[in-house]
Amino acid sequence: MVKLKKDDFNTKYRFRESRKESLVCCTTCDSKTGGDNDENPAFCEHEERLRKIKIAEYWPGFFGPGTSNNIAPKRVCDAYASEALSEGVERPVLGEKQAMLLGSQGKDVFHADPSCPYVLEELKRIQDQDKSEDSRKQVLACYRPAIQMRDISDKVQGEVVGGALCEMPCCDSKLPYQTWRVDDYRRKVGIKPDGTEPRKWVRNGIVKHGNKVSMTLEEAAEFFDLERFNSREIGNVHRRISTVADHIHGNCNYLGSRPLSEAVNPVYLWISVFSLLKDPLAKSDNDAEFWMYDKRLFNPETKLEKPLKFLKKIPEGLILCMDKHYALRGAMSSCERHRCFSESFGIYGIVKELEDANLLSKGLSHFVEIGEVSVHASNHMWGEFGKGFGEMASFDKE
Repeated sequence: MVKLKKDDFNTKYRFRESRKESLVCCTTCDSKTGGDNDENPAFCEHEERLRKIKIAEYWPGFFGPGTSNNIAPKRVCDAYASEALSEGVERPVLGEKQAMLLGSQGKDVFHADPSCPYVLEELKRIQDQDKSEDSRKQVLACYRPAIQMRDISDKVQGEVVGGALCEMPCCDSKLPYQTWRVDDYRRKVGIKPDGTEPRKWVRNGIVKHGNKVSMTLEEAAEFFDLERFNSREIGNVHRRISTVADHIHGNCNYLGSRPLSEAVNPVYLWISVFSLLKDPLAKSDNDAEFWMYDKRLFNPETKLEKPLKFLKKIPEGLILCMDKHYALRGAMSSCERHRCFSESFGIYGIVKELEDANLLSKGLSHFVEIGEVSVHASNHMWGEFGKGFGEMASFDKE
């Protein structure tokens, strides 16, 4: 085994400041010897070090290093080794494509290895908490030690995930994703990637469709008949909009990135994933025809080479939507009338089979008949539009 000098060891194992309020630090590492304070300093005696080093921060003196300050509780490196778990405490078992979130970290950091030091220390915290009722009372509920499994089977390598990623090598190698925001810890200690890099578009075609409800085409058509909510007896305009939203939003299945033929009606094209294709070449002669794109399958930076009607094949991720009941056009018109900007549209509807031979020849098999549109825009404007109903108002002072 090649023995490493101090600087070489610190570079290889990324010696750094530990995460805030974490038990994973030099103090609890199995390679640490000595004490935990300035009078009785801590030392690192990892087997790969050429000689043991004092885990300290030095203050300059007149003739070289002066006094030093013990920093073992505030530092960690990739060579960290946890002390053995107590008898009877078992490591969690991870299924394929699963990750863990830890309660003490606010369930904000993904971990993918049961041997990760953070996971092992969480197990110890859970055990200590179970022994002491007082310790439970002292910890905020949202930060109580716990291990929560998270299914990430619909994620592909390089895709953005909604959380921070554990930087320990055991987890880092199993979490090849982008983070949705800047990771303050990684940025502070200089570990890349840290979320400051340009986002890369990654194709993901394996997100399953939701299936919490199931309706026939006839039932779905009746569901989207909103005439019953267009009554003054329900209340003022704000109350009617909220009532329609409650009726619609909780009773539709989100649309995944699988083929439309697999979707279960009624469906929801959620705002964060689906957007209107505003490319001029996507405009149709039929004013009831709109095209949406799925950001997981179609790169929004891609420009169409020619009008859709002249393409031999419709690009993957484009979805034809038919606005039979004037829902989307009504929402757009209302936004224009109220002089809104930054509007976003949530599309709800029914997946149906295509009969148009021309579109079938271009690779499409299904389309979405728009049943209802939810719109949010500037000045706290909120509207709901569908068959028999169309209202928009500002909820700023409601």
